[in-house]
Amino acid sequence: MGSAVGSVLAGLGLGVALAGAPGPVQAILLAESIRGGTGRGFRAQAGANLTFGVVLVALALGLTVAAPNGPVLRVLKVAGGVLLIWLAVDGFRSRLKTIQASREHQRLPPALRGLLAVVLNPGTYLFLATAASSLLTAASKQGGVAAALFAALALLLGVAIGDGTVVLLGGVGVRRAGDRVIVWVRSGLAALLAALGLWLVITGIV
Repeated sequence: MGSAVGSVLAGLGLGVALAGAPGPVQAILLAESIRGGTGRGFRAQAGANLTFGVVLVALALGLTVAAPNGPVLRVLKVAGGVLLIWLAVDGFRSRLKTIQASREHQRLPPALRGLLAVVLNPGTYLFLATAASSLLTAASKQGGVAAALFAALALLLGVAIGDGTVVLLGGVGVRRAGDRVIVWVRSGLAALLAALGLWLVITGIV
C-alpha cells in the first residue's frame, strides 16, 4: 500500500515539475489564454492534456515508447518547428485584434493546437521514454497494472494543475494588466515561439 501511495505522490510531483518547466506547450497555452481568455486557454489545455493522458495510460498498460532518434527525430523537430513558426506568425498577426475578432479569424481550434503541441514536441517522447516509463514500470512492479494506472493518472493530474496555472496566469493575470501589456506579452510570446520553432527546424536539418 505504501509503495503504491509513493508512486502516486511521485507521479503527481513529476507532473507538476514537467508542467512548470518552460517549453513549447506552456508557451502555446499562455498565448492562447491571453489571446482569448481562460475559455480558449482551457480548450487548448484539454487538447494537450487528453493527448498526453492517452499515451500515459497506454504506457501504464504496457506500451513501450522509445526516445526518437535519427530520421524520426529530425522529422519531429522540423514538423514541430514549422508548427511553432506558424503559430508565431498567427500570433503576430492577431496581437492587436479583439477577442471576438481573434475567434473569427482563428484557423486552428485551440484544442487541436494543444494536441499538436504535444504530438509534434520531441521533448514529449523523450520524457515518456525516460522519466514516465521509469515511474510507471516501478509502480507496475510494486502493485501491478492498477498501481501503474494510478501513477499515470497522478502524473496527468500534476501536469493539469501546472498547465491550468499557466492558463489562469494568462487568461486572468495578464489580461487584467491592460491592453498595452497584453500586446507586448503576446508579441513576446510570438517571438519566443518563432525562436523555438527556428531552433527546432535548424537542429532538425543540420
